[in-house]
Amino acid sequence: MKDLYYKIPFDYKKLSNGDDATKVTIEESLAQFISVVISTIFGEYKYDEEFGTIIWETDFNLLANPNRLKDLIKESVHEKVSKYEKRLIVTEVTLGVNENTLSYETKIRVKKRLDIVVYGVIKQTNQPYYYKSSYYLAPFSFK
Repeated sequence: MKDLYYKIPFDYKKLSNGDDATKVTIEESLAQFISVVISTIFGEYKYDEEFGTIIWETDFNLLANPNRLKDLIKESVHEKVSKYEKRLIVTEVTLGVNENTLSYETKIRVKKRLDIVVYGVIKQTNQPYYYKSSYYLAPFSFK
């Protein structure tokens, strides 16, 4: 079952009823795993202390040079996705930093948003691939 990919998180209720787990394409599987790599804190995965990216380390670092932080995050994402996602040849990572105004019932907050794009080539098919997602900083969260 080398080329079967499953949706995460698993639907355990479906599995316990004897149904098959939901399958996804290689592109969706790559996106799921890249998201896991990006959003994991160093040390969170106990079998490999280096798994994850530096984003969590920079989350509340408001005093550092924003361009330096952007470069650190970009380099970290490129390095870690290249290291841990063996099905993909990472060719480039781009990072945009924007501010978003979020409205809640009683408050309005301005948060920094990271727009991360990972470009690469799928080794199995030699097809171009790109992953794009947004993450909010301080505190870190998904869009």
